[in-house]
Amino acid sequence: MQTAFLIYSFLYLISILILLPKEYLKRPSSIRNRWLKEKFGFFKDNDTKIVKNSQKLTIWIHAVSVGEVIAVSNLIKKLTSKYDIVLSTITDTGQKVARDRFKDCSVNVIYMPFDIPCAINKTLKHFNPSFVMLTETELWPNLMRIVSQNLPLMLINGRLSEKSYKGYGKIKFFIKPLLNKFSIICVQEDGYRERFINLGTDQSKIYVTGNMKFDIELEKIVFTWEDRIPHPVIVAGSTHESEEEIILDAFLKLNMPVSLLIAPRHPERFENVESLIKRKIKSFANYNIFFSRLSGLPSDLNLSSSACIILVDQMGILGSLYRVSDIAIIGGSFIPHGGQNPLEPAYWQKPIICGPHMHNFPFIEQFLTEKACLMADKNSLLNIMKELVKNAELRELIGDTAYQLFLAKSGATEKTIKLIQTLIP
Repeated sequence: MQTAFLIYSFLYLISILILLPKEYLKRPSSIRNRWLKEKFGFFKDNDTKIVKNSQKLTIWIHAVSVGEVIAVSNLIKKLTSKYDIVLSTITDTGQKVARDRFKDCSVNVIYMPFDIPCAINKTLKHFNPSFVMLTETELWPNLMRIVSQNLPLMLINGRLSEKSYKGYGKIKFFIKPLLNKFSIICVQEDGYRERFINLGTDQSKIYVTGNMKFDIELEKIVFTWEDRIPHPVIVAGSTHESEEEIILDAFLKLNMPVSLLIAPRHPERFENVESLIKRKIKSFANYNIFFSRLSGLPSDLNLSSSACIILVDQMGILGSLYRVSDIAIIGGSFIPHGGQNPLEPAYWQKPIICGPHMHNFPFIEQFLTEKACLMADKNSLLNIMKELVKNAELRELIGDTAYQLFLAKSGATEKTIKLIQTLIP
């Protein structure tokens, strides 16, 4: 096992040396230095909100990106009454959302250090956590090895996709002892529990707690423009490359005074998506279409007879934007990505359209079976959009059904907190 760790560490270090310049330069200049320092475990006392000599114990939670940050937000807010929190992410968008959400809490948001012993040990020494939690499928061998020697280590909101399960199965000799370094593993559903057991995890460590993404609490933001654009409003959230074209083609063929808000998953794509929208609008020259970025909406906007397309170029507000929608389209599901979170529109009782690739969210099968969601592909999207646009009663029925399923599956956060309390005071 020690040899396997040495091989992993060597290969990981080589990849850092190769990718570091690109990863450094792709970030905005304002955060590059902080990113680089934190990736190598360098922190200063004045960089942290956690008070030295605090009477609270510290918990370190790792959530890779936006979806994971949102999923654990409710958990973190409940824990801050008793504990100081260090929240690490890998992506810049995860950092931004986390910093915005917890700016008034004793939560210190950092970049996850590189999975090399020196960076991990520096981070542990600086924050001195009493407990470490990883989310979903975040397995970092050196972090897990070092933490588990002295501290409880827990996996929360765990899941194991079919792809990951097959991949880990090929290196079971390495994965089995790694998974057993967890003190407790909380998984979203029984199917994931079986996969962890099949990989050699001690089944006494595994608890089915449900999906914490069902425990979200979204902020109700009242937008000044929401009553001044045509309804029904379609929000296409967290879209990926090539999906915007599929959605735009269907929307423009509606030829109705309705609105489409497109929120790309990654902010670096805003420029390309804007160019695509303008090009598509130009090809429909006989169609009266208004277009703007959300950040540039005129204050006197008042549309009634025009179709409206808005590019959402702000991060962290998609969950609240779904409240404005009449129809929600789930990005990442029209390509083999696995889909983005469909629970935010369900929270607001909105009808959901997803593409055929939703394998990241196995519970979607129940949503489809109980008609709480409609599945479309490139060819059928137009007809499904048209049916929902024209039928308000159907929209309300699907939205209500989605909300009832959402409520029935909530409660994972409280179950997780009870298990946390068995490991630390």
